[in-house]
This record gives sequence, C-alpha cells and structure tokens, in this order.
Amino acid sequence: MSSRSLRHRIAIVFVGLLVLVMGLVLALVHHSSKRIVERETRRELAVGAKVFQRLLEQNQRQLETAAAVLSADFAFREAIATQDQPTVRSVIRNHGQRIHAQVMMVAGTDGRLIATTQRASAAGDPFPFPDLIAAAEVSGRSAGLRQMRNGQLSGQLYQVVLVPIQAPTRIAWVAMGFHVDDRWAADMAGITGLGVQIVRTGAPGVLASSGASVGTQDASVEVPLDGGLQAVLRLPVAQVQAPFEQLQGRLLGVIVAAVAVFAAGSVMLAGRIVRPLHELSAAARRIAQGDYAQPLPPAPRDEIGQLAGSFEQMRTEIASREERIARLAYVDALTDLPNRTRFLEAFGRLSPGAGGAVLVVNVDRFALINNALGHVVGDRLLRAVAGQLQPLVPEGGMLARLWGDQFAFLLESAGPQAARRFADTVLAALRDPVTLDGQRLDIGASVGIALFPDDGLDAATLLRRAELALATAKRRHAGIAFAQETGGEPAHEQLSLIGDMRRALAAGEFTLAYQPKLALGSGRIVAVEALLRWQHPERGSIAPARFIPFAEQTGFIREITPWVLESAVRQAAAWHAAGLDIAVSANLSTLDLLDPHLGRRVRDLLEAHAVPARRLCLEITESALMDDPALAQAHLDELAGLGIKLSIDDYGVGQASLAYLKSLPVDELKLDRSFITAITESPRNAAIVESTIMLSHALGLTVVAEGVETPAELRWLREHGCDIAQGYGIGRPMTAAQFEHWLAEFALRTVA
Repeated sequence: MSSRSLRHRIAIVFVGLLVLVMGLVLALVHHSSKRIVERETRRELAVGAKVFQRLLEQNQRQLETAAAVLSADFAFREAIATQDQPTVRSVIRNHGQRIHAQVMMVAGTDGRLIATTQRASAAGDPFPFPDLIAAAEVSGRSAGLRQMRNGQLSGQLYQVVLVPIQAPTRIAWVAMGFHVDDRWAADMAGITGLGVQIVRTGAPGVLASSGASVGTQDASVEVPLDGGLQAVLRLPVAQVQAPFEQLQGRLLGVIVAAVAVFAAGSVMLAGRIVRPLHELSAAARRIAQGDYAQPLPPAPRDEIGQLAGSFEQMRTEIASREERIARLAYVDALTDLPNRTRFLEAFGRLSPGAGGAVLVVNVDRFALINNALGHVVGDRLLRAVAGQLQPLVPEGGMLARLWGDQFAFLLESAGPQAARRFADTVLAALRDPVTLDGQRLDIGASVGIALFPDDGLDAATLLRRAELALATAKRRHAGIAFAQETGGEPAHEQLSLIGDMRRALAAGEFTLAYQPKLALGSGRIVAVEALLRWQHPERGSIAPARFIPFAEQTGFIREITPWVLESAVRQAAAWHAAGLDIAVSANLSTLDLLDPHLGRRVRDLLEAHAVPARRLCLEITESALMDDPALAQAHLDELAGLGIKLSIDDYGVGQASLAYLKSLPVDELKLDRSFITAITESPRNAAIVESTIMLSHALGLTVVAEGVETPAELRWLREHGCDIAQGYGIGRPMTAAQFEHWLAEFALRTVA
C-alpha cells in the first residue's frame, strides 16, 4: 500500500466521522428549533391577546369618559328637557367633531331617537342598539362593538358607548360611535405586534383588518367580543422561524468550513504518520551534531523501528549525563522544579513577537505555617504545593520556583481570558487543605498576571509587573489581579479611604437613612429604601457616590454589605414588632450577588430577628445581572425561594431587557430617575414610561418610579398606573426615628 493511499484513507475515515457527527448535531438543532418556534409562537399570541384586550378596555373607558362629560353638561340637559331639538343637534354635532366621533345620537327613555348626526335617521326613529340600553339600565352605562344596520353607514363597525342623562332622574341616553376600520385595526396591530381582524362569529367577511395578508402558516388566536363579534389575532410563523433558520444556515456554513479544515488537517496528520524515515534521518543528523535533547518520535515496530530504538538508546544515555550536569544549574533542589535562572532562559528562547502570560503564584499564610511548625514542615509543604501545581502546566508552558513560597508559570500564546481561566484553575487546585502528618493545613493562594508584550518585553520586567499585580491581589483579597490593574499610583485620598472605611465600620460611623415609598393606589407608605450614609469625624459627610464605588472596586463592599443587611433586618424587626406594616429594601452590588454564601446569610438574619421574608426586598442593578447571568440567576432563585421580594434597580440604563427579566424570579422593577425627571414635559420619556408600565404589568411586575420631585410627576404616574413612587417629592432619606415621626404626620395629613 503506498503512503499516498494510506494518507487518503486516514483522511476519509476522519472526515466521514466528522460529517456524521455534524449531521446529527444539525438534525438536533433543527428539531429543537422547531419546538422552540412552536412554544414562542404560543407565548407571543397569548401576550398579544392580553395586550389587545387591555387596549380595548382602555379605549372603552376613555370613550365612556368623553360621553359622561357631555351628559353632565347643564345646557345640554336643559335643551333635552325642553325638547329644544336644534340645540341638541348642534351640541352633539360640535361635541362629536371635537372628539372625532363619527356617530352621535340622543335617545329618549322610550327607546326612540331625539336627535342624531346620521342623515338617514331622524327624530322618532327607533334607537339602533336597544341591547345597549337594556345593558345600561342594569349597570348604569354600556359599551361595545356594533355594526350599523341602516342609513348611509350601514354595514360599518363602530365602538359605541352609551351613558344616561340625569336631570336628576334619567331623561334620555346619549350614544357615541367611533369607527372601527382598517386604520383602527392597524393601530392595534402596531401595539400588539400581531395581525388584527374583526369578524362576525360564524359569518364570512372581514369587518376590519390591519392589512396584513393571511399566510398559510399563520398562527392565530380568537378573542371573543360582544355583539356576536370576535377578533382574530394572527402571527406569521415565518416571522418567528426567521432567526432560527438564519442560525441553522450559519451552523451549516460553520459545519462545511469545519469539514474542510478537518479534511486538510487529516491529510497533514496522515502525512506525518507515513514519514518516519524522514524523521529518523533528521534525528541522526541532530545526534551527529551533538544535539541530544530532542527525543525520537515513536517508530513502527519493524526494522526501521529497531534502528530507531538503537538511536534512541544512544541519545538517552548521552542526554542523561548532560541532564545531571544541567540540573545543578537550572533545577530547584527542594521541589525539583525549574529555578528562576531556567525560567529566564526559557523566556529568552521564545520566538520574537510571541505573546503570552507570566503568572506569579504566592502561597497564602506560608510564613505563619513555617514559623509555627518549623522549616521541615515548611519544606514539605512547598513540595506538596509543587506537586499540586505541576500537573496543571499546559503543553509548551513552564512552572518554576522563584524563591521561598513564590512560583511562576510561563504560558505561551495565552491572552487575558485564557490567563485568567488558568489562574482560576491554580486557585482551585490550592484551595483544598494539605495534610501533613495527619494535620490539615489551609493554605490558599494569590496570583498576579503580566501579559507580554503588553506589560513588558523581557522576563525580568514581566516578573516584576506580575509581582506588583500579586501584591494588588493580596491587598484586595481578590485572589487574582492583572498587571494593568496596578496602573499608576492611586490618589492619596483613595489610599486613606481604604483604611478609613475599615475603621468607620468598626467605629460605627456608617448609618442607614430610610426613604419612604408611596403606594399610589392606596395612598399609603408601604416600604422604605435603606440608604448607606457615612459621617466622617474629620471630613464630615462623605457622599455615597464617592465611597461606595471605591468600596466595590477594592472588594471592601463584601464587608459593608453584611452590616447593611444586619441593620436593615434589625430595623424591619423593630417596626414589625411595633405593628408598622413597612417593608425595607436594601441594595446588592455585583460582588454581593456573586457571593455563594449570600442566600444562607440572608436566611440566618431573617430567622435570627423573626422577620417575615416579605418584609425584606433586595434591589439589584442591571449591570450586576449581566456580569455573570447564570450565577446571578442561581442566587436569585435561592433568594426567591426564601420568600424575599427581589427588585431590578435603575431599570432602563443597563443592558437587560424585559424579555430577559421575565425569566428571573423578580417581583419589582424600578424605573431610573432619568426617565421620571420632567416626564410631564418630555413626550419621549412619557411614552417610554407608559409602555414599560403596561408591559411590566402584563408580566406581573410591580413598577416603582424613582426620583419623583413634583406633584405633577406624582399625578402623572398615578394616572398612568404606576404602582409605587419614591423621591424627594414624597420624602427625603431620614433616620429611623425621623421616619416614624414623619409617618405619623403623613397619616394625619392623609386623613385630613
């Protein structure tokens, strides 16, 4: 069999297996996409139907309000009572033009028209919708979609509202009709995202349509309406399928490219398999030139293999002698790892322009263990650490012991992400205790990372930068730090803030201020937000915007948050014991949300203070959710399982969408103050807030508006269905005692 034939057979087998696997993957993706499309279609139809019904009800309420305004007009009622038909016709014509009603009618209590704007109808004719009068006599007013049966508007569909005219007893009925046509259907379609058609149940023909053509694969849902009508909401399945078809097309392209690349790689690999003679010849030349370091590759077990074995035996014996000599200069005697000199030399052999990373690893608490248990135990511990790190060295990399308890990795072709992943692996390997003579030693480690060529071009510079990063990691208790994070020297004020915050926490300089939240529906104060404040003994009051971001950057927020939660839960317990129905909200940072012990800590606090879980609300920013969505969701699920309310803070300024939030176990959405400011003067802000409120309610979320400053903003939010408001226009942040006094005064003002 020729080498060329063998090379091709190997390539065909490898490529065939890859094509089979990729075909199965593509089939699985197609099947999964089909199921997702079906589920997403049902969900979008259900949501669209809810929004359609909500909009229909909202339009009906607005029309009833317009009709009620006319029925309450004194001059209009007097004209009806005195049977002044010219005046009545003039009033309904003017009012209809003002509110854009196509049909205006006044009917007497006997069910006959007194006046109408229809030219084909006249006073004395029967009122065309007696069923609306019958319904209004029971409920006081009525409305519905009705189709005209006579006159020039016969066959056209209208949304009709009917309200009584009292003077003071009922003397007549006023009806207003608003044309339900294709334009109306198109407006509804634009909001619901679905095609809209109004049809009569069991009858052919379409009374109103949004204009979208009906496709053979359209999915639809029927929404029953009154008057024998129904709305047919349609969603083109192709619209839902499009992203998945695009994904499958891209996947197919990737598969084709992968097969092509794999085929080329297989041919190359097969070529290497059939070239042992070339390799043996090259090895013989290297040995003749005195190069004994590179071993011979495995050879076939034939005559050529026997010859290769003889060459390999000669090479290993010579190389062993040279290795013993080199070991004295390049190997650490304690750990059998390369030493600093060998590390520098290995870096110098890298090809010019190569990129990679240098990681310096330091064993935590080694000095304490060495001093307490002696140098013999310390040496054994270093050998154990070396044994744990050695298996982690990737191909082409190096591990060396620099000095003391400090080790270094050299990773070629490793970018920032790969270097960080490797550092996480190192920390995980050293996280487990080391057992020496039956004694468990908890060590841990910190890692500093320098990247080349970005942080330096020579090994000495990179080691120095990595050691500075290591010091930063230890100072922040972060485990890992990059050389770029050391940057320039931090400002003197920021350096002092680190120590000041630690002292302030111990000295009780931190306090909580509570800002009230007003339920717009009931007019009651139902909750407060706990806000962190710092009264420095020398600098005075320090703004939260100055020290909280710095605490998050340095990791000190991990020490502040437990105090905030403890104080907030303790205050919630005091108010609960005093009979005040007040929930307390506290903020969580990104580091807090990623803390694996967060759920247990909160549960212990609630149990220790006997506080019902619904009395505590935790607010999370959008950016905290997006740092690690999977881990954030897991921790939110754990908190929600405790019964705690969860709120998305500053919604609208981050990257999370309602589509993403609906998958989270959150109860509340807080609109950022930037949308509330001047909402009565900004149509854009008003539209954003109004649509967010409507969609949030459809998802079952409570909506809270932050930064409410004026009565006009408060009134606008109440009128548009916002649930809760918070801001200086309601109450400023205050101490617990001040809040209790303020709450009592607020209750008195509300009663008055």
